[in-house]
Amino acid sequence: MPAREVVARELAETFRVLGHELRIRIVEELAHGHKGELDVHTLVDILDVPQPTVSQHLGVLRNAKLVKQRRVGRHVHYSLTNRQLAGWLLKALLFLDVRSHDAEELSRAVEDVRRVWG
Repeated sequence: MPAREVVARELAETFRVLGHELRIRIVEELAHGHKGELDVHTLVDILDVPQPTVSQHLGVLRNAKLVKQRRVGRHVHYSLTNRQLAGWLLKALLFLDVRSHDAEELSRAVEDVRRVWG
């Protein structure tokens, strides 16, 4: 199989995994967590989403090898396998279409996110 096909397939799979808004938020929170890692309960508090939902999405990210886990006693701490993933997502903000009918609102939201994530 040609190298370009292999790379395209892997990138498509990464985009599929990141194709859910909660998983993008998890990636960004992990990038900015204490020492680059957070436990499930902290993520639940930050994201204001039920624990089973957070755990399910962490599992998808872990299966894709975008997130790794470290057990400390009874707690499991999660971190990004490659912290540059968060920077990659921040750069993706350049591709949001600010010409949409909610351009002003989207533009404000993008600037807010840049301040928080950047």
